[in-house]
Amino acid sequence: MYSKSKERGQAIVLIALAIVGIVSFTALAVDGGNNFAANRQAQNAADSAAFSAGLIKVRGGSSSAISTAVNNIAAMNGFDINDPETTVTINNPPQSGYYSDCYNSDFKCIEYIQVIITSEIDTFFAPVIGVTKTNVRGESVVRAKDPEKTVFFDGNAVVGLNPNTNNSGSYPCGFDSGSSNAADWTLSGGGIFSNGCAYSKNSGSVALPTSPAKCVTTVGPAYNFSCMNSNQASQKYTASDIQNLMPPAPACDDTAEGGYNVASSPSSFTFTDGIYCVSNFDAFRQEDVVLDNATLYITDTDFDLKFAGHGGFSGSASDSGLYEGFYMIIAMSNSPCQRYQDKNVQSIEFRGNGATGVTGTILAPTACIDFRGNANGAATHSQVIGYNVTSNGNASLQIHYDPEENAEAYVPPQIELAE
Repeated sequence: MYSKSKERGQAIVLIALAIVGIVSFTALAVDGGNNFAANRQAQNAADSAAFSAGLIKVRGGSSSAISTAVNNIAAMNGFDINDPETTVTINNPPQSGYYSDCYNSDFKCIEYIQVIITSEIDTFFAPVIGVTKTNVRGESVVRAKDPEKTVFFDGNAVVGLNPNTNNSGSYPCGFDSGSSNAADWTLSGGGIFSNGCAYSKNSGSVALPTSPAKCVTTVGPAYNFSCMNSNQASQKYTASDIQNLMPPAPACDDTAEGGYNVASSPSSFTFTDGIYCVSNFDAFRQEDVVLDNATLYITDTDFDLKFAGHGGFSGSASDSGLYEGFYMIIAMSNSPCQRYQDKNVQSIEFRGNGATGVTGTILAPTACIDFRGNANGAATHSQVIGYNVTSNGNASLQIHYDPEENAEAYVPPQIELAE
């Protein structure tokens, strides 16, 4: 006969097991949720700390300054290094992961900063099943690329920024050597870049450097050059891209650092040791303009500058400071010059010996620069950057580009979260 006494105590065991199960599920829900939130907090702290480290690095801060900033941000987010269960690690370059490969990669791993935050948090219900603490971890890697200077437009000696890709007689390509009596261009040190098309009457009109070899690179088609790298659509520059390359405008308040104002009708066209702001560029027509360790900053957006028979530019650019290597900078106009014959635009026409003896970059991104007649650039050590750079007649041009004598583009620091 079955005895009920054998069932005594079974309910207690079942209840105890049920309680353990309930507590386990509670621990999973509560302590697991807490762990998830803590990991999110640690990740946010690591991201913020890494960005702060990158900012200090590109500003030239010391490793101790970076360490202090990272530790402070970690503490503000609840991860104080004075807590024996918390560690904050800073690695530059990273010591683990993809960005730690300094030898088998195409990037500079020293540009990357790794921040790792680890900690342990107490559990509430999980001790019932023997888990008293859970691990928390956040890791972030940022790229902190220092500011740098680089040559404009890959070191091409002549640059035309007109995006037109359809060569026509009325509206030329960004570079056009002429269609009647083709000019004779001889380049050394750099080739030609056109933001649209480039045209030469025949393959003998433009002599490109051979040692090392330099070509004509175009976003659109190129016509009749001995060396062509055409239809490079990926190299196209937008107006915004070009604007970002422009150095900041000087103060133009007659201070040595900010820029001297040039009178509307200056009595002298010799400029020495400074930045000179010009609002009436037509006043320079037919004049002998000489620079000695100086830069002309042209704010005029409407000029028709001609040098016929006499007058022209010579001399050297600023040799230090923000405008180092710039012979002349012409501010961008909202209406770029399509042809040098147009009116109410920015146009410079050289005739005779109007462009001899220039050393330094001519940066005129919305202007037309045209060499006509027997214009001679034999002593020009310049990088010529215009909207259209053209020539006609029997101009004989020799452009010697040396990056050491010309300006460099400023590339700002970059701080970004690495993927």
